[in-house]
Amino acid sequence: MFNFHDQGRFVPYTCTQCDEAWCLHACPVDAISLDAATGAKIVSDAVCVGCKVCTIACPFGTINYNQSTGKVMKCDLCEGDPECAKACPTDAITFVDANWTGLEKMRSWAAKTDSAVQAGA
Repeated sequence: MFNFHDQGRFVPYTCTQCDEAWCLHACPVDAISLDAATGAKIVSDAVCVGCKVCTIACPFGTINYNQSTGKVMKCDLCEGDPECAKACPTDAITFVDANWTGLEKMRSWAAKTDSAVQAGA
């Protein structure tokens, strides 16, 4: 979450759990691993040495160094049930399966469009 003080805005910005996982491959001590159940890239605090190489490797800037712990931190998908998505009051943050294509949503919108066209005809 980024806090833009001068604008009074909070912006959710979190790990996209990308397939390429530059962070995982860049870590010199293998502190980042793949959780097979959720697809999340997980940082092991016990292994992380706080070198910040993963923060440099991430093209999206979503891995952060926690100065108080001396470790990096990133989204771990809350074991497949992300708290941010549950807490978002406007549903601006949602959690969808990575394999979801949105086809059913497109069909639903197309059906509404068909109904509107038929009603106007």
